[in-house]
Amino acid sequence: MRRAIIHIGMPRTGSTALQEVLAGLRPRLAEAGLLYPELAPPGSHPDRDVNHQPLGEVLDGRRPRAERSVVLGRLDEALRRTRADTVILSYEDFSVQRPRFGVPETLREILARRGFAPEVLMVVKPPFAFLNSAYAHRAQLIRETGSFRDYLALHWRSGRIDYRALVAPWAEAADGRVTAVPLADRRSAEPLVGRIVAALGLGDRLGDLIGAQAAGYRSNRSSGPVAVEASRRLRALRVHRQVAGHPRRIGHALDEAAWARGLDPEPFRGEAPEYRARIEAHTFETRERFAKLAWGQSWDAVVAPGRDLPPNELAHRTIPAQTEAAIAALVSETMRRFGFREPAPLLARSAARIEDGAMGLARLAGWESRWRVC
Repeated sequence: MRRAIIHIGMPRTGSTALQEVLAGLRPRLAEAGLLYPELAPPGSHPDRDVNHQPLGEVLDGRRPRAERSVVLGRLDEALRRTRADTVILSYEDFSVQRPRFGVPETLREILARRGFAPEVLMVVKPPFAFLNSAYAHRAQLIRETGSFRDYLALHWRSGRIDYRALVAPWAEAADGRVTAVPLADRRSAEPLVGRIVAALGLGDRLGDLIGAQAAGYRSNRSSGPVAVEASRRLRALRVHRQVAGHPRRIGHALDEAAWARGLDPEPFRGEAPEYRARIEAHTFETRERFAKLAWGQSWDAVVAPGRDLPPNELAHRTIPAQTEAAIAALVSETMRRFGFREPAPLLARSAARIEDGAMGLARLAGWESRWRVC
């Protein structure tokens, strides 16, 4: 059987860097016996073929049924035509799709018909750091009015930090073939993309193609504290209800404006120290079970905790006048750029509280996939 490496995530763990490197190498991968297929339907935006999000979305029902047949047909045809002995699929949300969709089993059947045996690649980081990244990402999507502490009050026991449970259906579909790479590794200081390639045993094929620069490539820079605070204020004004297209456009505009002004040199770090120990204790067993499956060692023997830097969140603290002026400028500039109308303050605050409260109740009720918690 030939290899089918399925990179399932986690979200916010350097997936975009790996995907952009592989997409950039597509014309040369065949000479190394590798395939990173193009699966987006014809006429799609080129960015949709950087990763395999279209495949993930048709398999969990988020795309129209007609598109499902197109995407699955493109995958089957690519597998049929290729002479490569290794195919790579990558979509960071594979890991957090609900088991009822049966995505691992579906992919196993599709791959097996063409002589490929699936194996799993998963990149992980400490749960508290993952939730910090998830909150910052939600801010980039203009989905938060509350602080990081408010977010953790709802999500510190989220199933999205139960790594052993998340990998379980994939491990079963792959007959236990799981390769896990920590975002920060105690055993190696090498860049992430290079460590992934080495862990998969593809260094001899991809090493020369990737080169030292691409092996250390990073992408999808995280939002910083000023942009996150501006996002919270825009959410309170409910501008996400006025934007045409994906709300991510607003977050990207905020980030770019902040960086252009020399703001946010460091990514967002939330302030909720009381939750760190709680999350560590809550996830201890699942982390150890995951580590035993992936490395045969304890979690702490492999996963580096990262730099111990102080929080830089601006919510619920006195903000220096210069920073406050910068936040106000970002909000005003974004309002003008997108042509947003500012609602009456009382109406905006009331509507935002009602909407965020409803979403919070939905998450507590377990409807996370509908509301896209992370």
